[in-house]
Amino acid sequence: MDKPATDSHGKRPSSRLDISVSPGNARDFDLWRHGLSPLYEMDTPDASARASYAAEMTSYYIADVGIATGSASAANFERTPLTIARGGLDNICLLIYSEGGCGLDTEGHSAEVHPGDVCFLDMTRQSALRAPRYQNLSVVLPRALLTPLVADLDGLHGRILQRSTSLNTMLVSHLRALFDEAPVLTSKDAGAAAHGTAALVAAFAGASANGREVIEQASASASLQTARRLIEAKLHEPDLGPDLVCQRLGMSRAKLYRLFEPIGGVGEYIQQRRLSRAYQALTDPAQANLYIGAIAVQCGFGSASVFSRAFRSAFGISPTDLRANRRVDTGALSDDSAFTTMRRLLLGMGSRRR
Repeated sequence: MDKPATDSHGKRPSSRLDISVSPGNARDFDLWRHGLSPLYEMDTPDASARASYAAEMTSYYIADVGIATGSASAANFERTPLTIARGGLDNICLLIYSEGGCGLDTEGHSAEVHPGDVCFLDMTRQSALRAPRYQNLSVVLPRALLTPLVADLDGLHGRILQRSTSLNTMLVSHLRALFDEAPVLTSKDAGAAAHGTAALVAAFAGASANGREVIEQASASASLQTARRLIEAKLHEPDLGPDLVCQRLGMSRAKLYRLFEPIGGVGEYIQQRRLSRAYQALTDPAQANLYIGAIAVQCGFGSASVFSRAFRSAFGISPTDLRANRRVDTGALSDDSAFTTMRRLLLGMGSRRR
């Protein structure tokens, strides 16, 4: 890993990571998967492909933005409720393949991402990618950067900006320039570049809407963000539900349901946020001595048994087993390598959410 320089104010402009996996190196393959785990559960299409799997990646972490380019053998990537809870990321990912492309599944919708297309993925929602041997560029932006500029941010998930459009050319050129300049960007310039990226994304997201639609979408987006903030503040209250949200915000149930329909419904969203908060608590070393029943209460569950059933249903593991496995995993993969540094940086992006 290269040691980053400092700008004129003594601030590190970026952190660089160079990572590679050589064919047949089972240890590095497992570390690679572990390093990527805040973003996606990754594996090869079949067991025999693991022996020949190879990958390389160069990435930079500039303030709250991550940008990387790399190539790898064929692989499948899945972002499940467990992945979402583990990483805690509230970010939007832009993905551009220069070679290979991928098949994309997002909450019941399937599409093909071709070389040159720009694909948008919401890290708070589920997705799956099936990629042949590929080369790509990816950028991870915090939601807070895009929220003021994009009227319908929740509508971005799974959308594809095709290579044939002029806006695609502008956005891809900008992202490639951002990667090329990352080693020398000062903290101030990096912030300006990130806002420029957000502006181009906003141009795409609102490109087909007329003025009235933009106003309506912006109003709905503001209401949704207000509801989300209220839910986050009240997760510990057992009676948190649609009725309480409607009462506190002075809106009808019909409007509340319409707001949350694109992201799976208000009840499902509350449950997901409760379970995600519980996951973070169970894997937080600072809360290792806190009883599981106490964690259930602080996350708004009426009893430890109800919490355990919901947790196992969502993540396929009990709260007790997760806590035990976490201790084992941390010890097994605690070496100070670029792989685990990548994972720490990705988890760090999640820790700054909201």
